[in-house]
Amino acid sequence: MVANGAERDDNIAATFYDHKDPIQFLSRKSASSHICFIELTQDPRRREKGSAVANPSPIDPQNIAVHRPLILAGDIGGTKTLLALFYAPADIKNAHETPAAFKKEYPSRNFESLEKVLETFLQEARSGYSKSFLIAGAAFGIAGPVVKGRCQTTNLPWVVETDALGRLLRLSDKDVVLVNDLVATAWGTTCLDPKETFALNAGQPDHRGTRVVVAPGTGLGESILVPGEKGPVVIPTEGGHSDWAPVSPSDIPLLTYLWSRFGHASVERVVSGQGIANLYHFHTQGQPAEALPLDPSLHEEEIPAAVTHAAISRHDPLCTMILENFCRFLGQEAGNFALKSLATGGVYLAGGIPGKIQSYLIRSSFMENFVNKGRYRKILSEIPVHIVDNPEIGLMGAWQLAVQRFLDKTSQGETR
Repeated sequence: MVANGAERDDNIAATFYDHKDPIQFLSRKSASSHICFIELTQDPRRREKGSAVANPSPIDPQNIAVHRPLILAGDIGGTKTLLALFYAPADIKNAHETPAAFKKEYPSRNFESLEKVLETFLQEARSGYSKSFLIAGAAFGIAGPVVKGRCQTTNLPWVVETDALGRLLRLSDKDVVLVNDLVATAWGTTCLDPKETFALNAGQPDHRGTRVVVAPGTGLGESILVPGEKGPVVIPTEGGHSDWAPVSPSDIPLLTYLWSRFGHASVERVVSGQGIANLYHFHTQGQPAEALPLDPSLHEEEIPAAVTHAAISRHDPLCTMILENFCRFLGQEAGNFALKSLATGGVYLAGGIPGKIQSYLIRSSFMENFVNKGRYRKILSEIPVHIVDNPEIGLMGAWQLAVQRFLDKTSQGETR
């Protein structure tokens, strides 16, 4: 229910100031009956965090902006950062159906920090959505390990901390959720529409079984989702940085190449956008510029897309071989991860690459390498494998986490 009219504004504003804790009052009201948050846009009595309002003067309703509470969700990757504001729902059941009130995408490498991206986003939201609004909670999935509310990103020169984000957004640490991006993606799989996935292997799904997410994009992310009595439990991993090993003698030269170049050969070095670029450099090393299949002036980050385009369109046999090797290595790693976690609930291929190369994945050797685990071939052949065809799955998951935190706090009557 949205408050309308000057009389309604006066009544809400009076209650706002008379209540012992206005934020608690508004939080409870917003959760139970959709009463809006109020932001004083011009009145000098606007309360900053930790300050008190003494002897308030009469309230001018024209200085009061009435809003439903908003929740900020973000999917922060090495290539792009996607941010969105959503209206806070009354319950979690249909939260994933809530459309974004305002959404923007930014190239991550154009900014020196996440705070700078957020400052730009908030400024654009004030001009493109509303001059005044109040954010009641926030959640971000970020590409990198998150330990004690802090993340040093793997593929960006950023350090992200919940307390710094809280200061910028005027939220407490408890109201800012920071998780690994694959935790958010795993949560996103819980609210996918069937039309947003493609079954690479139908298998025999166990709906109460463990599911895993393998997400090659700029890097390689992996996570595990285990069903629980009170809802799913998501386990973050950094499995993309575990050792990569060849499964045939023909791949040993690639291993020695990776050792010589990086000192360590991780799975991410071959199963990611960077991995496609590494495979390209390996197969073209020593060739003169005029013999290269791609333009030598291409930037490093442009190589993966150029290789996949040339392979899918069948313009170049070398690029086709490189993409085939990528799919082979992806199948090996997805099969390993499914076996280690016994993912009878299914494997979800997310990230920026699988959806873009779906037509090639279907005809590649991915599934043969996925199931090629000796005595466990039959078990793996029964595990469903899905390609996620929703580029905003990470954002959806972050939104789910933010909503859950917001509803938990408001139902308990906690203050911000």
